Amino acid sequence: MVLVTDSIKPPSISIIIPIHNSESTLKQCLDSLLNQSFSDIEIVCVNDGSTDKSQKIIEEYMRKDSRVKLITQNYTGDALARNKGRYLARGEYIVFMNSDDYAKSEMIGNLYKNAKEHESDIVLFSATNLNPSNMEFFDEEFPFIEFSDDYDNRAFSPQETYDFMFKIKPDIYNKMFKRDILEKNNITFIKGLNYEYYLFFIQAYLSSRNISLLRNSLLVHRNSNKKGFKEDLKKLDLFKIFNIEKDYLIRKKLYKELKYQFEKSKKNILISWSKTISSFVVKILYSIKLFSTYPFQKLK
Repeated sequence: MVLVTDSIKPPSISIIIPIHNSESTLKQCLDSLLNQSFSDIEIVCVNDGSTDKSQKIIEEYMRKDSRVKLITQNYTGDALARNKGRYLARGEYIVFMNSDDYAKSEMIGNLYKNAKEHESDIVLFSATNLNPSNMEFFDEEFPFIEFSDDYDNRAFSPQETYDFMFKIKPDIYNKMFKRDILEKNNITFIKGLNYEYYLFFIQAYLSSRNISLLRNSLLVHRNSNKKGFKEDLKKLDLFKIFNIEKDYLIRKKLYKELKYQFEKSKKNILISWSKTISSFVVKILYSIKLFSTYPFQKLK
């Protein structure tokens, strides 16, 4: 079921939120967007098979504000839920937001102003992490520390950042994308794999002409750091994601030029994620994959 308004003029920005059993945080998320200083937005809520009160909360907000849209579907996972929202979004720009995060009041306005000033296809911005277990803030960070001050207040191309491009954190909650870039290049979240945002980001980044950044924190991100066997098992998908990313670079005729940066980053990331696995069984499986990828190499 898809519920939409009769608005003719497309909004400047579409915020897409995949929602699955998010009743405890959803109101704060929606309130933070509806109370933005910049109001020319639509909020595309994709209710992805919720069994709690999430659907009722969204419908309640729809009755109060026509900018809230609802898509209801059976559970597919965040990747396909974001794809569905993107297909129906009408904004010039797209922000992918998590249902347990919330925006600071100037977020959307600052992003739109920056994008227009620099004709940006992607705007990178900072977020503040929140530990949901004790509700304490930590690491108000700009997660793009590779960028020197020379990148401030201007647009830059992907080519200018080839030396450190694969070090950029690929999370999508702190980036705004021009919708045309995603549509023209058929960039979607891949089905059936975890950590698909690695591939999504690099495809969007390399398809862009102008990129810009904002160092100030515009969003509060709940960093839940989920643990357990299922979460550990998901990390095995990283090997598949990087293989697909390599194939993409080959098709774009960029692998030869970027091979050193890509392979070095890939190795560091795979080793880094290995240290977060607590399950003995998954650790063994992951180690086997790591060894088959880098046989007889010293992995620090």
